[in-house]
Amino acid sequence: MAKPANPAKAKPRAPASPKRPRRTRGTGAVYVYDSLRAQILDLELKPGTLLDETLVSRQFGVSRSPVREALIRLSAEGLVQNLRNRTSIVAPFDVATLPAYFDATLLLYRLSARLAAANITPLQVEGLWRIVHDHEDALHRGDMKSMVRFNHDFHTAIAEISGNPFLASWMSGLLDQGQRLLRLYARNQGDKVPDSVLKPHRDMVEAIAAGDADRAEAAGRADAEALMDEYKRNLSNRPAALLLLESTPPRKAGGGD
Repeated sequence: MAKPANPAKAKPRAPASPKRPRRTRGTGAVYVYDSLRAQILDLELKPGTLLDETLVSRQFGVSRSPVREALIRLSAEGLVQNLRNRTSIVAPFDVATLPAYFDATLLLYRLSARLAAANITPLQVEGLWRIVHDHEDALHRGDMKSMVRFNHDFHTAIAEISGNPFLASWMSGLLDQGQRLLRLYARNQGDKVPDSVLKPHRDMVEAIAAGDADRAEAAGRADAEALMDEYKRNLSNRPAALLLLESTPPRKAGGGD
């Protein structure tokens, strides 16, 4: 008969160490890109902030390669500016370009609304109303981050409904640039804006749903002009706020002041 094993001599097995999930190729770059992009658009990273590859890689716990890839994508979108010696900064929003930005906004809002009225489907109408209602809920909660995002979603959706992929791409890029300006405006308002700012959105959806191209374009124009008037009134009364949009001495992301 075999002798039972001596429990005193039996060595306990060490628990198997859990295997680390393998990061999908490119995931690191996507994570860094999404995070930096959100921080730039919300003005957590102000214009002129130095984006040092080494510091950013330490901040996100990745190598420098995905950081470099993320910075290249952000540079292509105009949110990051590449300087000499592979140095990057958060792109300034040059105040001198504001008239051109407003002109482009007015043009794209009008054109996308007009074309959308000719291409809209009932399902797309429901989608636009959902965004409007979510936008209104965010406004009543005082959630300005969501407000800015839903404004982007609303106008991008209309541009996509227009059926012109170039127009949709231009609209998305324009709104990405303007998101920082809109966030600055909301902050200067104490993150409180009146319900009336969303009335043009409701007018646009009603006109687009009715297939009335002229009325849709007029509503798009009214929305752009109301936005421009608010910007000019608010920022001209607070000239120091414009310093956030102009080029400032670089400071390092993730570093001290």
